[in-house]
Amino acid sequence: MPEALAIQLDMPKPVAEALLASLRCELRRGLTEHWYDDRYRAVPEELRSRRILDDYPALAGHKRTIGALQAALAANQ
Repeated sequence: MPEALAIQLDMPKPVAEALLASLRCELRRGLTEHWYDDRYRAVPEELRSRRILDDYPALAGHKRTIGALQAALAANQ
């Protein structure tokens, strides 16, 4: 993995929830867009998401940010 970068964001809970919903939509859209690409047809379905995320770092960043937001929201309940 390349050098990691840490960021901290402070935002109101409604903003965090809205961002989480937006990121989920973008991730879903991105995975759907690439799911049936010729380059992934031979990849078994159970491995396809991981391969797409490996090939598209922005989508992988969405996934990591979604996880961090979910953890922060759960800890802040």
